[in-house]
Amino acid sequence: MQDILTIGSALIDIFIKSPHFEIEKSATGAKLCQMYGEKLEVSSFEVRTGGGGSNTAVGFARAGFSVASITETGNDVFSGVILDEFHKEFVSTRFVAQERKEQTGGSVILVGSDGGRTVMVHRGASSLLDPRDIPVVSLRDCKWVHLSSIAGRLETLQTIGDALQTSTGYMSWNPGRGELELLKTGRLRIQDMPCKIMFCNKTEWQSISALQQQILENVGEVIVTDGSSPGVVYLGAALSDAIEFTPPQSEAVDETGAGDGFAVGYVTGRLYGKEPAEALEWGLKNAQSVIQYYGAKEGLLTQAQMALA
Repeated sequence: MQDILTIGSALIDIFIKSPHFEIEKSATGAKLCQMYGEKLEVSSFEVRTGGGGSNTAVGFARAGFSVASITETGNDVFSGVILDEFHKEFVSTRFVAQERKEQTGGSVILVGSDGGRTVMVHRGASSLLDPRDIPVVSLRDCKWVHLSSIAGRLETLQTIGDALQTSTGYMSWNPGRGELELLKTGRLRIQDMPCKIMFCNKTEWQSISALQQQILENVGEVIVTDGSSPGVVYLGAALSDAIEFTPPQSEAVDETGAGDGFAVGYVTGRLYGKEPAEALEWGLKNAQSVIQYYGAKEGLLTQAQMALA
């Protein structure tokens, strides 16, 4: 039996960087523009694995936990890359659903000379996790479940929630746009997802403003991040108990995976008995390490590295 089960996507990320990418600024932002039909030389072409379920699985494994990932891929070359990395990182693949008729999802990230990026995403099989893919008995027996976005698959979320209602373990949750929409429209209730720790960025948190109080009353710890700007940890419904925090300022090679690294670090700290303030330090340290590398996994820290003062 694993200590932690992660649920979410497993993808292939391809990073392409070129000094020839042109950035066109406008009143509404910046665009990465190229002449249609043109062939460009690139300075780097990096292939990494990504996706919330995959990133957090490797992160928790490096932190010293026994981990299995519940995710869906195709039965193709990219799936083989993901499985090989899981094996290398000692993540169990017993719950990886390989669908012969589906494609493994992935993204192409175009990185500008200023570090900015444009991301093109194909969710593929990772967005098709079905209730039959969920090992209900294992969820009930597991000590901890970390749920990332599963593209708002309502029946699958209900299956997960029902299983955890009768579990002796706990869950952390980093919902995506699809899950937040289900909460906003009432098709999914926060009470149906027995969540102990919830992660949102500021934009996501503001999008569910009408539900914030209800969430705070049902979730023990809600962490709201805002990139390099200050964030806050709500410890229950009493706003006076909130902890504000400011991420350390540093140059980022690539911000992909910062949120997953932060979630892994924070949850790891809490599972090792640390108070929220110290768990925050672990999360921030893990996220800062991740953004020094391309991809979401290379910089993930061990428990000992996160614990260093």
